[in-house]
Amino acid sequence: MKETTQEEVIENLEKCPHFERCSQNLCPLDLELSLRVGATRDECRYMRSPRIVKIKGREFVSGGTVAPDAVLNFTPRENSDRLNKSSKEKLEKFNKLKLKK
Repeated sequence: MKETTQEEVIENLEKCPHFERCSQNLCPLDLELSLRVGATRDECRYMRSPRIVKIKGREFVSGGTVAPDAVLNFTPRENSDRLNKSSKEKLEKFNKLKLKK
């Protein structure tokens, strides 16, 4: 297996539109994600499942954001199982379109 350099890891992470402002430890674009540990709160917005909270009869949803095409295009195959459900579904459609071409 090819050794991954720190520069390659950072280069792939920078492909996320939220890279400059993000402080999450677990990111699907991380080429070394399998080496990382953390709690659910440390997961990227594209890895968290939606959480619905009711306050005074109103529903608030947090997490479960669908990853944009740019993020999905650079997500390593071995990290795709860590994406949230909606991002996985979009990735599957994205891959099917790529196969048809």
